[in-house]
Amino acid sequence: MPNIEFTQGRLDDKSQRKLTAGLESHSQMQVAPNYDKQHVNWTVRDNNGELIAALTADLLWDWMYIDELWVDDRCRGTGMGSKLMKHAEQYAIISKLSGLWLWTQSWQAPVFYQKLGFVEFTRFDDFPKGHSRIGLRKTLSS
Repeated sequence: MPNIEFTQGRLDDKSQRKLTAGLESHSQMQVAPNYDKQHVNWTVRDNNGELIAALTADLLWDWMYIDELWVDDRCRGTGMGSKLMKHAEQYAIISKLSGLWLWTQSWQAPVFYQKLGFVEFTRFDDFPKGHSRIGLRKTLSS
């Protein structure tokens, strides 16, 4: 009988490759779209070359997932976050994507994203206790 093992941390590279190959194989048998995730990012550096803002995202199927948006505290309130989001949206439009989506926490910036036209599509309350994890998306017109 197979043995179930518990470990913490990431799988070793060989196991992760096997897992990914198995998922891809199953998806192909189900005639699912290819799982071709691409990573993109936009960065802002000051005159000394120091990173002061960044947006990282994943492109998968017809959507862009905004993974991380960060602006250094010294630059908050300057519109830099909005500019980065606008660059990501323009890239999504040019790439003919269906839209953008992201997760944020209730203590982070849900109102910021809503001002940019994002709409809440799901919410996990008490994650963590007393707070919410919020899923937001912005559909792009084709």
